[in-house]
Amino acid sequence: MTVLRLKITLDTKEDVYREIEISGDSSLLHLHHALLDAFGWDSGEMASFFESDSNWDKGREFSLMDEGGDGDMSLTKISDILKDTSSKAIYVYDFLRMWCFYVEPVSMNEKEAGVEYPRLCLEEGIPPPFSSKDGDLMDGMGQDIDLDEDAGSWNEDHDSLDGLDELM
Repeated sequence: MTVLRLKITLDTKEDVYREIEISGDSSLLHLHHALLDAFGWDSGEMASFFESDSNWDKGREFSLMDEGGDGDMSLTKISDILKDTSSKAIYVYDFLRMWCFYVEPVSMNEKEAGVEYPRLCLEEGIPPPFSSKDGDLMDGMGQDIDLDEDAGSWNEDHDSLDGLDELM
């Protein structure tokens, strides 16, 4: 059985990455859970793996819920998309926050007797809290509007709902 040692880099300003070892016969769903565990985040959000090329361009998509993608995470083996050490993948977690991870095999070896996989081999950097991207969700959505002031001026200009039918 082939074991892949994967370097998984979180797309942040600081260097934050993990190296884990996992069986190539494991499903992408298994890698999904191992990756989140390695970064200390809980599962529960939508996610997808994408095959990638040397420029980190997204290719075929393998999602938690295969809705028009190229495959289902639970049915696709890791070795199906990470075939050798030149292969790459992108993992996107939570499509509102768009946490992006770059996945690349560092080595491929035979399973070691007595070792349980997946296993965390190396940790570099401290990942930001999962919710730290919440502020991005409201960017450009009119946070500066004073709703009470706007509601008051609308009510002052429109004493009743007369004429509403004409607008519809």
